[in-house]
Amino acid sequence: MEPLQHTPSTHVLIVGAGFAGAMTAVRLAGRSGGRVHVTVVNPRPQFVNRLRLHQQAVGRAVPAPHLRDLLGPDVTILEGTVTGLDPDAGRATVSGPDGTHTLGFDHVVLATGSVTQPVPVPGGEHTHAVASLEASDRLGAALGDLPAGADVAVVGGGFTGLETVGELAEARPDLAVRLVTSGEVGGWFTDRAAAFVRTRLDRLGVEAVGGARVRAVEHDRLHLDDGGEVSSDLTVWCGGFAAPPLAREAGLAVDDAGAVRTDAGLRSVSHPQVLAVGDAGHTEAPAGGRYSMSCQFALPSGAHAADVLRAEALGTGSAGPFDLGFVGRTVSLGSQAAVLQPTTRDDVATGRALTGPVARAAKRFQVRGVVSAIGLSRRVPGAIRWGGSGHRADTTPARMAG
Repeated sequence: MEPLQHTPSTHVLIVGAGFAGAMTAVRLAGRSGGRVHVTVVNPRPQFVNRLRLHQQAVGRAVPAPHLRDLLGPDVTILEGTVTGLDPDAGRATVSGPDGTHTLGFDHVVLATGSVTQPVPVPGGEHTHAVASLEASDRLGAALGDLPAGADVAVVGGGFTGLETVGELAEARPDLAVRLVTSGEVGGWFTDRAAAFVRTRLDRLGVEAVGGARVRAVEHDRLHLDDGGEVSSDLTVWCGGFAAPPLAREAGLAVDDAGAVRTDAGLRSVSHPQVLAVGDAGHTEAPAGGRYSMSCQFALPSGAHAADVLRAEALGTGSAGPFDLGFVGRTVSLGSQAAVLQPTTRDDVATGRALTGPVARAAKRFQVRGVVSAIGLSRRVPGAIRWGGSGHRADTTPARMAG
């Protein structure tokens, strides 16, 4: 007897195919029994591993699998950008290589990721970033034009700033590289790990300038709040991230960074037909405040959004609230050093950090394994699990993701 074929009765549009969007797509398409038609709109046909954009900027080869190979045949992929969204009417305006058209949907998942926040001081036009493929390529071209002895400043001492400055210093030892941060260099880590970070940067030849706030940027220098200056022929701004403007322009309730405010089920608090995952969503963590922008949040949130939509489409009841417990962070400092920092479930550094071969191996596993996790979820729907309140045993590299 031929198996029963279901005609999809629900159309889910996923905007963006990064970690969160790709996970939502493969998990929902694979577990809905043909009841849900999944469409993904993404600006390019390739998957971008955002964890490796700083490596790409310095010329390291970074694989870019085709979305068709990653997401599989059960997901419709449209190359383009959603330029307008009407959640109440269930319509999205999509601009792509074939022009602009309108796409209908029953539910939409915003997985648009994040972009570098606008530089909040005069002279932002003189800066570069690494938050997107295009920005990384522009930075790479600018680095290629710099002569030996040129000054480079990376502004921002968070994970992105640390990984970027480490990669730059290792790849271009002929440059004078500085890290400029308003806080203490390595201040997020436990004391031992922070000391390792500072020592490693020093060995790479990075001049660390802590406790320094930039008040203006010129083409060849930074002006600091205390009146000092830092020479910089090329400035990379890693001072924070925000969501793209699509959600705000669509009238959704958003936070100050433009991320969609969601309930515990990842639904928009103002438009329940909209779900937001990864950096695009502001979901409150049990301890208060939003879950940290990270791959460690992106993959599980994408998986949970798929479960929410599957439960509704199949009438199997609620998927329950989203719950995630962080376990650690891995941060690279060039290709030859890394820190594996354990955390509390609320993403606070704690315990004994690792800085040797195990940390380097964990970082390599993370940046490669997150893509493998998406592929595994396509081949074995429902295989990906994550930690939260101790009720789920995790099997994914997202557990130590940055």
